[in-house]
Amino acid sequence: MESIFQEAQALQEQLVAWRRRLHQVPETGLVLPETAGLVKGWLTEMGLSWREYPGHSGLTVRFGNGKGRTVALRADMDGLAIQEETQLPFASSNGNMHACGHDAHTAMLLGAAKLLLAHAGEWNGTVQLIFQPGEEGPGGAEPMVRDGVLEGVDGIFALHIGDLAGHFQPGSVAVCYGNTFAADDQFLIQVKGLGGHGSTPDKCIDPTAIAALIVNNLQYIVSREMSPHEAVVVTAAGIEAGRQTYNVIPESACIRGTIRNASPDTRDYVLGRIREIAQSTARMMRAECTVEFLDGYPALVTDRAMVDAFLRSARKLLPPEDIHILPHGILGGEDAAFFFREVPGCYFFLPGLLPCPLDGVLYGAHHPRFCLDESVFWRGCGLMAQTAMDWLGDETNA
Repeated sequence: MESIFQEAQALQEQLVAWRRRLHQVPETGLVLPETAGLVKGWLTEMGLSWREYPGHSGLTVRFGNGKGRTVALRADMDGLAIQEETQLPFASSNGNMHACGHDAHTAMLLGAAKLLLAHAGEWNGTVQLIFQPGEEGPGGAEPMVRDGVLEGVDGIFALHIGDLAGHFQPGSVAVCYGNTFAADDQFLIQVKGLGGHGSTPDKCIDPTAIAALIVNNLQYIVSREMSPHEAVVVTAAGIEAGRQTYNVIPESACIRGTIRNASPDTRDYVLGRIREIAQSTARMMRAECTVEFLDGYPALVTDRAMVDAFLRSARKLLPPEDIHILPHGILGGEDAAFFFREVPGCYFFLPGLLPCPLDGVLYGAHHPRFCLDESVFWRGCGLMAQTAMDWLGDETNA
């Protein structure tokens, strides 16, 4: 069994090359023509064909002998609308950045495919590779589910590189039973008042002051209405109102923010209370108010048997001190939740950050100076391949 890791390590240079090429051309959203084009070219070199879908750049690849179960392996491909500041020789220059490691996820999945092909005679069943766009928004997993990419799939594995699960030794792994990522919703609250001169607030309905009241009142949901044992975050990330003037009360104000929670029941309650508090506060102050919830992702919940299967494979390849079981999930959002809602799965974390060479500081995901430790790529690639082979060969999963 050690051969998989040895073969994965031999792919390290290729994994880094794939990742660096993807890193130079980050694209955002559902349509990623250059990224998908590169992936299709590399799949062709492996002798694999792919399936495309209308409306987005997602790709799927199926191969195997069809004699047993089907396992899906998923990687996200999109970047973020962040100007990169790493000054690495392969840094992007198009105004976007792979600041969450999706370029590495794609490279590691390509490597896993190469390993699985090399061992095709040693496993029965089918592998379904899922290259997904739009994880950072507006969400590419849900349309891919509607496209039927999980038809006939019996289980799924996915990974995330970086420090989302905490600061562990690079190259180790971490998993969580049950709720692993929180439900992730965005809110847009628009307050319509009555504008006018700043010296006559009595003749106006000030939407800026009302927006401030709404933001303050929303904080009571977490501090006074939720159990301290519930993981809930309500963050008002920004207020926009008026122009760059000092003496004009604007006509309207806009509040944007994010909501995270682990429980579906808690999610329903919090969304309802945000709407009720915002509209009631505005009405009390004689204003109008609308509340929208955008780009919602459900909580990602892993399957205990799938996590156990991953751990059995990981223990073949890693020493015990490199395998971590998290006591609880994290409040980040992950739209792979739509896949995990349809079929049982395991999601694992692969720690691997480096300090930015500019200042020696270790930056987390979504920062313009986010830097990955490329030396761990072969481990993620090997773990994906080994886990897929073991799971397909384990008759207890039938």
